[in-house]
Amino acid sequence: MNKRSPLTQCLIFCMISHKMSREEFFYLGATELEIVRSATKLFKEHGYPATSIQDIAEDCQIAKGSVYKYFSSKEDLFNAVFDQCQNNFFQQIERMSIDSSCTNKERFLQQIIFRFQYFIEHKYIFIDLQEIPIEQNPKLMPLRLRVRAKFMNWYKECLVHVYGASIKPNIGDLVTIYKALLREYLFWILHDEKPVSIEDAAAFIIKQIDILAHHYLENEPKPLLTEAEVEKYMNWGMAGTNETKAQVTKHLIEKLAAMISELPAGKTRREEMNEALTLLKEETEKEQPKRTLLMALLTFLEKEEKLTSTVKQLKNVMML
Repeated sequence: MNKRSPLTQCLIFCMISHKMSREEFFYLGATELEIVRSATKLFKEHGYPATSIQDIAEDCQIAKGSVYKYFSSKEDLFNAVFDQCQNNFFQQIERMSIDSSCTNKERFLQQIIFRFQYFIEHKYIFIDLQEIPIEQNPKLMPLRLRVRAKFMNWYKECLVHVYGASIKPNIGDLVTIYKALLREYLFWILHDEKPVSIEDAAAFIIKQIDILAHHYLENEPKPLLTEAEVEKYMNWGMAGTNETKAQVTKHLIEKLAAMISELPAGKTRREEMNEALTLLKEETEKEQPKRTLLMALLTFLEKEEKLTSTVKQLKNVMML
């Protein structure tokens, strides 16, 4: 038998240790792989905020400056770590999906259990991504949008696979509720004092989704989130971008205009509100809008009860 060369041995070891393909190994240099490996270990153990580039460099036994040769910032390194964790997750999910010995419902249960197990193992990586304020880490915004969109797309595929294409008109609402159940029960699974069983939580979630899905299929209620809206959102997310602040502002102002036209108010009152909305629109389009004027106009419109919720949404977008 031919003896393997040191290079081949190193390649095999790294491919096994990091669960990487040959192409991935050669795409990332050995030092870069070591940095990602150390960062993954430290982020898993201590979390993103508590781990410094110096900590990672020391774990790799290299100079701190060497890390910056491969990653310009800690955010860029976190992106690489998260991508690897996410790719590993979906590779294992893909292997589970081709198991023909299970029914669709049994496979669905296994996937939920695996999701909980994987998130627990990588809790400081997955949870930190959700907890880090976007405005303080703009480099992480595209990653967060991509991850959210990818998981939403996976949830959608799982639900359609289990309940059939007839569920599609209500898939946006079903995905949203399913996602909320996963998130909230993960908290109770992680609870220190009396953690909820992973298997019990997974079975409970499927039971609730079953009830809701059958309600949708039998009654065909009007969806709050249309399939088209969900698809549009996921396309933004996959691209790592979302609607700009200006686009969302324009959309909400147009919505307010339509609402004002349908208000059961007198002609004079509607004219006053339309005038305020016109001034608001003009001010938002300026390069440097006057905050005081914006607040005054929004406060005026907010006094109309039927407009209050939409005006509050607009305030939130404008961060007023």
